[in-house]
Amino acid sequence: MKRRFLTVALAVMGVVFSFSAKPVFAQRVREAIKGFINDRVDKKALEQEVASTFHEFKHGGYQRSYYLYLPSKWDKKSALPVVFLFHGGGGGARGALHFYELEKKAEEAGFMLVTPNGTGEAKHVLLTWNVSFGFGFAHKNKVDDIGFVNALLQKLEAEYPIDPKRIFATGLSNGAIFCHFLAAAPGNRFAAIAPVVGTAGGKDQGEKDWHQPPPPQVPVSVCIVQGLIDEHVPIAGGLQIKSIAEPKYMFSASETINLWVTANSCDPTPETSYSTKMNTTTHHYKNGRNNSEVVAYVIHDMGHAWPGSTRVPRMGSDKPSKHFPGNDIIWEFFRSHPQP
Repeated sequence: MKRRFLTVALAVMGVVFSFSAKPVFAQRVREAIKGFINDRVDKKALEQEVASTFHEFKHGGYQRSYYLYLPSKWDKKSALPVVFLFHGGGGGARGALHFYELEKKAEEAGFMLVTPNGTGEAKHVLLTWNVSFGFGFAHKNKVDDIGFVNALLQKLEAEYPIDPKRIFATGLSNGAIFCHFLAAAPGNRFAAIAPVVGTAGGKDQGEKDWHQPPPPQVPVSVCIVQGLIDEHVPIAGGLQIKSIAEPKYMFSASETINLWVTANSCDPTPETSYSTKMNTTTHHYKNGRNNSEVVAYVIHDMGHAWPGSTRVPRMGSDKPSKHFPGNDIIWEFFRSHPQP
């Protein structure tokens, strides 16, 4: 199958070069190649097994989509807590469900799991979120992802009895960065967020000003999970060591933590502890407004990955920590931090 794909691709590329003097034709062929590749990666993504159901609706001129998981023990009447899960940049919702394995926790704990897709030229993968810096279709086209999430939440509230005090968000990398922007946006509905291997600010090389969330208007409890040896989002901040596109400058973990500690008026000095079992240092900032808190976990032996997962997305990916039960810790944080 791989040999056949390579043969077809080389043949089409040969046609493009043969007709390089005819730019209109060459452009059409390039679009055909792009469509062929996108179809292939979409089909591959759909092979990943998930239990959630796929849905679509139009917003902002785009056909947007999301996956929905409802726990089997739900009685169809009780108000449901909701967790939004945002995939990393270049990924997709189906892959996030498959590799982060959060459906298991949704079934066990009894919450609605909503996993939206970002935007891109493919339908199920190679998708991104617009965080005002970074890379990809969403950034380039200034897609209104915050508006999309708000519209999706309103749609779900019209269809299901959602607990308005228990709406939460988590995500990885580009999806984690999006959590910060989403929770700080005017009219925020999220009680707590749990960004995994993300940051709250960044900028392109050569830019003077940082892109970061606006000052949050309401307190939001934040559970930050970072890998000490992450080279995509370095814990010390600065220029990325590894990146999908041109490296960007990132806020440090300390700057990200300080943004929320300040916004929530938490105690500025954390309670710090180290767990040998999880090989993790925890910084706990307490006594924020409306009982908000900021907790930052630094996993010493992990890079850019979803901790506790048993699956690795692709060859060369950083391996998840086996000792940090990410989904359990994130849900326990959410469960303990509803809106007052």
